[in-house]
Amino acid sequence: MTRVAIVLGAAVRPDGTASPALRRRAATAADFYLTGQVDKIIASGGVPRAGRSEAAVIGEICAQAGVSPSDITIEDASSNTLENILNSKPLLPPGAEVTLVTDKYHAFRARLTARECGLKAHSVSPALRPITAHRILRGYIREVGALALYAARRTRRIISRQSL
Repeated sequence: MTRVAIVLGAAVRPDGTASPALRRRAATAADFYLTGQVDKIIASGGVPRAGRSEAAVIGEICAQAGVSPSDITIEDASSNTLENILNSKPLLPPGAEVTLVTDKYHAFRARLTARECGLKAHSVSPALRPITAHRILRGYIREVGALALYAARRTRRIISRQSL
């Protein structure tokens, strides 16, 4: 069975460099690869304001950390968590064991989304330090709103009987 880490995107700065969140996520995936906990990495995230895709930046960070470029797949069409999962799913080898790599405050919704898309996945999260308590709190508050929006959209899909 192939073990695959799907690294969920985060912001790319206007100069094309990784935000701290994106750097943490990519570094965590690279560490998992280098310690033999995953065999492949899917870098997931589209092209934001910076003009460089989140996936390309993730892939670059992982390669610089020592991940073989042949074990990195770029998925650069996504603009949100649902699209990250939906667009990464066809890139998975059959029977893959999936690890979602994202920040702790985002992990619950990411796992719910994966389950809705038919994936059995667990998650790993980088340490949120050395960022400030204010930034951590802001992440959790943002995620409460995102989770409410997820629930509303999920309910709408169920009512209209849409499937993913």
